[in-house]
This record gives sequence, C-alpha cells and structure tokens, in this order.
Amino acid sequence: MAQTLFTARSGGTSKGDYASLNFGDHVGDVDVDVQANRQILTKLLSQKAPVFMSQVHGDFVVEVNSDSDFPTADAMITREAGLPLVVLSADCLPILISGQSVVGVVHAGRKGILNGIIAKTVQAMRAAGGSELTAIIGPAICKDCYEVDPQMYIEAISQDPSLATSDARHSLDLSASAQIQLAECGVLVSAIDICTAHGSGYFSYRRDGITGRSAGVIVL
Repeated sequence: MAQTLFTARSGGTSKGDYASLNFGDHVGDVDVDVQANRQILTKLLSQKAPVFMSQVHGDFVVEVNSDSDFPTADAMITREAGLPLVVLSADCLPILISGQSVVGVVHAGRKGILNGIIAKTVQAMRAAGGSELTAIIGPAICKDCYEVDPQMYIEAISQDPSLATSDARHSLDLSASAQIQLAECGVLVSAIDICTAHGSGYFSYRRDGITGRSAGVIVL
C-alpha cells in the first residue's frame, strides 16, 4: 500500500512571501531556506531522499530510481520501494497515483491537462506493470477561482469540454477534467476539496503572484 502526503504552508523556515514551508527552488526564495525545508520533508518521511522534478508545464513522463538525476518533467513514476516522489504546486493539480508495484506523481495545470499528461502517466505506469490504479488529487485552485481570459476559455473548452463552467464566468474546472480523464483511464479517483486560492493556508500563484510551492508526495 502506497503512502501519500500533501503539505500545507506552515511548518518551515522560509520567510516573507515564501513563509514558511516552501519547497520551490525556482521561485526566488533563499536557497538555504528551501534546502532546509526539503530536509524537514526528508526527515518527516523517514525514507530515501525524495526525488523532485524541474516542472515546465509539459507532458513528459519519466521513470526514476535512486540514481536518477533531477529530471525535467511534469510526471514521474517509480517501481522502487521506499523512494518518495514529489510534485510541487501552488494552484495546479498535484495528482498522486498508486498501483500494486508502481507509483506516480503528476503536475497538471491547464497546459498539462490539454496535452494529455494524465493519460500518458497512466499508460507509463501500466507499461511498468502497474495494476489496480487509484489516484488522489490534492489541494488546488477551484473552478470559481481559476478565471482566464474569454479567448483562452473558448480555446480550452473546445479541446476539453469538461473544463467548462460558463461563458459569463469563463473559469476553468481543472479538477473536473482530471477526474474524468482518470476515470476514463480506469483509475479510481478521489479529490481533496480544498482550494489553494481561498485562504492563506496554502500557496497560491493566482492569488499572490510571488509565492512558494507545496508538495504532494507518494512512496511505494
């Protein structure tokens, strides 16, 4: 049985806009504070050193092990027991997927969802021998807070109608789309109903602009 964890904002060493448990090393925070926060996570997990990605809003899925370098990807899978995989987020969907012999993490924002990052990750996990897959979607921006410009809204829902809310509101429902995609792939899915933009307990790029990144972690 895989172990999963989603972090909130408190409990770390970062200061100012990044206070306090920021794991993002690409957002302008002091590097020594980010590394201290990552050490807090490592000690909390009591497992091997966690693997982080360089996330680029793409659709690349990579299989990793303890010897892997810091990958540029938006999804990772592993068949190695005791190796924590980390996905960072501050509004995008952090998705953790577990199977009998493989686990995966997915960073799914608007671009990733439209580019099929979810289905590609499930396919990679099945190719690696994964079966009886289940997924959990962590805290992310809700359909009421993710308003985009009208043209972007029209383009997005033309590719994926499940993203739609209303023409008047032109907000995108990332969670609904992800849940449908996972279900269509035969994955049992649940979602944590917490909006990152609604309160100060989570980092939110949409709300704050300059901010940190929370972590979703899964360990086989």
